[in-house]
Amino acid sequence: MRGRRAHGSRTAAVGVTVPVNNEETLLGTSLTSVARALSVVRRRGLRVAATVVLDSCVDESFNVARRWQRRMSSHFIPVTLVQCEVGNVGAARSLGCSSLLTMFEELDPSTLWLATTDADSRVPRNWLRDQVSAHEKGVDAWAGRIEVTDWSQHSRIVAAKWQKEYDDELHPVHGTNMGFNAQQYLSVGGFRPQATGEDRALLADLIAHGAATYFDSSTRVRTSARREARAPDGFAAVLNFLDATVLSVAQSIQVDTAFHEKRLVE
Repeated sequence: MRGRRAHGSRTAAVGVTVPVNNEETLLGTSLTSVARALSVVRRRGLRVAATVVLDSCVDESFNVARRWQRRMSSHFIPVTLVQCEVGNVGAARSLGCSSLLTMFEELDPSTLWLATTDADSRVPRNWLRDQVSAHEKGVDAWAGRIEVTDWSQHSRIVAAKWQKEYDDELHPVHGTNMGFNAQQYLSVGGFRPQATGEDRALLADLIAHGAATYFDSSTRVRTSARREARAPDGFAAVLNFLDATVLSVAQSIQVDTAFHEKRLVE
C-alpha cells in the first residue's frame, strides 16, 4: 500500500529503525509491537517502512528478524535488514536511518518522520500515531519515557529508588522511544557514532539547531530491566550501579552493627 499524504498534511511517510545486538530472546516481541504501531499509521494513509540493524550478532537474531521481514512483506510493509560489525549503537542507529532515507529517497525529507526503538523493548500501539500527531502540530523532535514492568532481576529497593529518581527527571531521553523529522535529522548530521548517549547527543543537536521539541510523558515504551548491559553506560548499567550501591550500603550497615555488638560484649 502506498498511502497518499492528505492535503495539508506535514507527514507523508514514517520509518522505524531497530538496532540489534544478540537479542534473540526479546527481539520477536519487540518487532511484533513495532508492526502494530506501523499498521496504525498506515491505516491513516501514510507510507511506512522499517529497518532492523543487526550489529555483531552471533545468535539467532538474524533469523528472528528475517521471519518478521517475511511476515511484514505479506502485509506489503517493506522491511530492510542491515548486517554490520560496528559494535556501536550510535553507528547502528545511523545506519538504520540512512537505510530508511534511501527507501523514501523520492520524498521531500521534511515530510518523512523517523522513529527509533530497541530490540529489548515493546512500543505501545499508539506509539507512532502520537508522534505523527505531534509532527502535524509542528513538532520536529519527540522524546518519550520508558517503563519497566518486570523487576525480577533487581531488588525492590532498587526498583523504588530508580522510579523515584526517574519520576523527578523533567526531560529524560531514550533511543528506544524517540522520533524526529528527517530534514532536521539530516541538518544536524544524524546520530553520532557513540557507544552510549547517542540519543541525548542527537536531541541536544536538534534543539541547538532550533528544532521544535516535545517531551511526551504519557506514550511510554516498556523496556527490559536485565542485568546484562549492551551499552557501557546504558540503562542496564545504571540499574547495576544502583544494585551495587544498595549492596554496599547494606554491607556497611552489617559491619557497623557487628562492630557495635562486639563493643557491647567487651
